[in-house]
Amino acid sequence: MSVTEEFTALLPEAEFKLRPSGAHLAVLELPDSPEPVAPFTFAHIHVPPGVTTAADCHPEREVWFVRSGSGVLSVGGVPRRVSAGEHFFYDSGHTHQLHNDGEEPIEVVSVWWLP
Repeated sequence: MSVTEEFTALLPEAEFKLRPSGAHLAVLELPDSPEPVAPFTFAHIHVPPGVTTAADCHPEREVWFVRSGSGVLSVGGVPRRVSAGEHFFYDSGHTHQLHNDGEEPIEVVSVWWLP
């Protein structure tokens, strides 16, 4: 798929990969182009009931869109309840971790970029 061929394109289905924590991560591939398509990476996170993601800390800034489910998000060691419809921003270097204490999977859309 090329941006030069089509300016609007359905992105191919991303393959979920099982992480050591038990969560699943699918990084979506953006179209090929001579110029960068976007200055960010886009992914889908699936956290089954009872699973806690590995603590994550990185130089990128990140935004999460919680699509479904509920659980406990810890940022910098401070926990808070999260649920579908909420959005979160993490600045560079802030450790974050998500625990699904609910009965349905948590689905998160994540976008990250270097500042």
